[in-house]
Amino acid sequence: MAQTLAKTEASPGRGDVLDTRGLLCPYPYIRARQALEALPAGASLVILTDSEPTATSSIPVLCEQQGYALACDRAGEEWRLIVTKP
Repeated sequence: MAQTLAKTEASPGRGDVLDTRGLLCPYPYIRARQALEALPAGASLVILTDSEPTATSSIPVLCEQQGYALACDRAGEEWRLIVTKP
């Protein structure tokens, strides 16, 4: 499955979107980490995933370690994580 990273009109001003749906661990985490490293300070990344370990463990731990702000919501089997880089 291909990774998608693009501006979204569904969340104007919220930043880039990284679509990792369909990817198995650890690939959502790896791609999110790479995208966040490239993100400028103050910018946000919306991560879409259907991997519960990514949404509830991997990304929250990464955010805690790096001091990123994290907000998330769930719709069925899909998670939407909004990570803001300080």
